[in-house]
Amino acid sequence: MRKIVWAIISVGIILFVNWGAATLFSSRFIDWSFLAGLAVTIFIHFFNSSGGFMSDLTDARLQSTNNDSQWAATEVRTKLDRQKRSFHPTIAFYVALSYTVITGIITLIYYKDYLIH
Repeated sequence: MRKIVWAIISVGIILFVNWGAATLFSSRFIDWSFLAGLAVTIFIHFFNSSGGFMSDLTDARLQSTNNDSQWAATEVRTKLDRQKRSFHPTIAFYVALSYTVITGIITLIYYKDYLIH
C-alpha cells in the first residue's frame, strides 16, 4: 500500500514539473514530457546514492589542512576510508524511469515526421 502511495505521489510530481515547464515556456505538454521525466529520474538517483564524486569532494575538504577563515576546519589526523559507490533504487525511481522511457517513445512517435525529414 505504501509503495502505491509513493508511486502516485511520484507521478504527480513529474506531471506537475512537466506542466510547470510547459506553462513557463508557453509550449505543449508533450514537448517537456521526456525532459521532465529525465530530470526527476536524475534527481532521485543523485539523492538516493552514496559514494562517488560528491562524497570524495567532501572527504577531500575534511582531510585538507585549510586555513580558510570562513570555514572553521580542523586537521583530520586519520585518513578517511573511501566510500563504496552504491545506489538503492526506490519505487519513485522506477516510476520516474518508466515515465521517462514511455514518454521518450511517445515523443519519438509524435515527432517522427519532423525527425525523418
